[in-house]
Amino acid sequence: MPSTETPQLAKSRSAVLLVGIAAVYFVAGKVGLDFFGLLNPSASAVWPPTGVAIASLLLFGYRAAGAVFVGAFLVNYTTAGGVLASLGIAAGNTLEGVAAAYLVTRFAHGSAAFERAVDLAKYAALAAVLSTAISATIGVGILTVAGLAAPATFGGVWLTWWLGDAGGAILVAPLILLWFRDQRFVFSAARGAELVLMFVAVIGVTALLFFQPQFGRYPLAFLCMPLLVWPAFRFRAREVVTAAACMSTIATWATVTGHGPFVMATPNESLLVLQAFTALFTLTALMMSALVQERLALLERERAALAEAEAALRSSDTFLAMLSHELRNPLSAIAAAGAALEQPGLAPEWNTRAGQIIRRQTALLKRLIDDLLDVAKITGGKLALERRPVNLADLVATTVQSLAFDGRERPSLDLELTGVWVDGDPERLQQVIANLVGNAIKFTPSGHVRVRTFAEGRDAVLNVEDSGAGIAPDVLPRVFDLFQQGVQGRDRARGGLGVGLTIVRRIVEMHGGAVEARSEGEGRGSVFTVRLPSTAGPDAIAPPRADAVRAAVAQRILLIEDNADARESLRMVLENAGHDLLEAADGESGVERAISLRPQLALVDIGLPGIDGCEVAKRIRSVDPSIRLVALTGYGRDEDLAASRAAGFDAHLVKPVSVEQLGALIEELLG
Repeated sequence: MPSTETPQLAKSRSAVLLVGIAAVYFVAGKVGLDFFGLLNPSASAVWPPTGVAIASLLLFGYRAAGAVFVGAFLVNYTTAGGVLASLGIAAGNTLEGVAAAYLVTRFAHGSAAFERAVDLAKYAALAAVLSTAISATIGVGILTVAGLAAPATFGGVWLTWWLGDAGGAILVAPLILLWFRDQRFVFSAARGAELVLMFVAVIGVTALLFFQPQFGRYPLAFLCMPLLVWPAFRFRAREVVTAAACMSTIATWATVTGHGPFVMATPNESLLVLQAFTALFTLTALMMSALVQERLALLERERAALAEAEAALRSSDTFLAMLSHELRNPLSAIAAAGAALEQPGLAPEWNTRAGQIIRRQTALLKRLIDDLLDVAKITGGKLALERRPVNLADLVATTVQSLAFDGRERPSLDLELTGVWVDGDPERLQQVIANLVGNAIKFTPSGHVRVRTFAEGRDAVLNVEDSGAGIAPDVLPRVFDLFQQGVQGRDRARGGLGVGLTIVRRIVEMHGGAVEARSEGEGRGSVFTVRLPSTAGPDAIAPPRADAVRAAVAQRILLIEDNADARESLRMVLENAGHDLLEAADGESGVERAISLRPQLALVDIGLPGIDGCEVAKRIRSVDPSIRLVALTGYGRDEDLAASRAAGFDAHLVKPVSVEQLGALIEELLG
């Protein structure tokens, strides 16, 4: 949703933010210097402003640098420094934050540095160790030059300054960043109770270890570590750093008041040792938390992958069941029709009907196989287009006329076709039209189907609307997904494999278009709309060449096919058309017969025993280039077509081949 914030309001909000950063930095700095500036008024072993600066720059960008500079200047100027010294120290403090923000953003994913262990390690090295040395070196150098620190104390003041800044980078910056980035409070009652118990334990045990005199005599501070391991394993980094902050606050309070195991010869030494302890424990706990979260994320991905694999397996089982059903039905019809043809005394009209059944069911099998091959090409990125100017209206009219309806009841079909041109592959666009119109008719046994083509802006639009079964709301978003179908009964009367609409979407997208489906629900019809980029076309275009039975001139044809039934069926077809048919059952004999008998045309199967069809073609070509060669095979991939062309074939037909298609090709090649 676009923002309605005015530029003036945005500037005001930005100004308030920057003032707030400067104020927070100033207050944190005054607390650090006033209470913990023990070795030098301008150097503190506890320096939260470094964390404020780094967090502000990572969250709000480099615009926060000005606010950091102002806050740092005011802290130093109101403490013990003059204007020039305060300006120099403020510049060093600002440079420290800018360097940390740049390095962490560049190498450790910025404000997300605490989500992965490797980024956390980079943050510790770049922000807490390296960048803080900049401020310590500049600041102590200025104090020494300005006479605000004795040269003999340079090393001690530098260590105090650097360790205080490092502690702020490790403890305060993560505290701000994690609470800013993660503000969720989604806990069950049990988890909420555990969280409260954890913080009670952290506060209680830390107070006991640091304030109880009996424990102060022993090195028991390591007992704090399990208190941070608890949130590291049970909660998130936000809770870890919050627990560490509570622990650090109590431990610091105890140490400056002379309690606990870290009381040394001087208060500053005590704070230095405590800061090192707190920083290391906090960093270790954050590292544990990051590793735990990474492992949980990995387990979550593994569970998701397992669930996806199980779903794919179920989908595969469903698909195989669908495929078995869809293949068995036409095979059963073909087998029954073939058995009828074998019965003696079969009436001529039944003979014709049986032949029609076989041809219709064979065409159905071919369409199923072609759809599966197209899906394989789509998923493999191998579907290619042969584009030319096409009148979408003419293509719709031709495609609708060719649809077969297997004797089913048909709805009324209204065509409202306005000529509009696209640059497309006619064969692939016919697939789109046949799928959409065929589905509309199949799912509308009664009622009406309206098919329209028209221009809309720069688009050529195909609109297929029906009053049929409609699409359920839960199916509609997935209607173009692979193997997606609506609910069908065990009879699977509507058939199909759930691949047609996937092919439609991919073909349309390959043409630079888009397809959408709309439905108001089951029983309320559906509308499919295809939009393709329109193009200027010629005034007229020759209609597509139809596959029709053609009168053939008798030719001598050699059939090289190892399948006896295939040879016999093609013999009947070709001899009935008046051709002189020669046969060979393997590649070697096929070459011999071609060379000795010199047919005008050879139909060659690719998968032959002995030598394959491609080798057959090469040998025939080397002896008699005038023989026309046609690959007649079940291999129909793009690489199979390329291999047959390279072998010298004039054409490549994929089984099963219709009588019309074969007759048309013979006429085309032999005239």
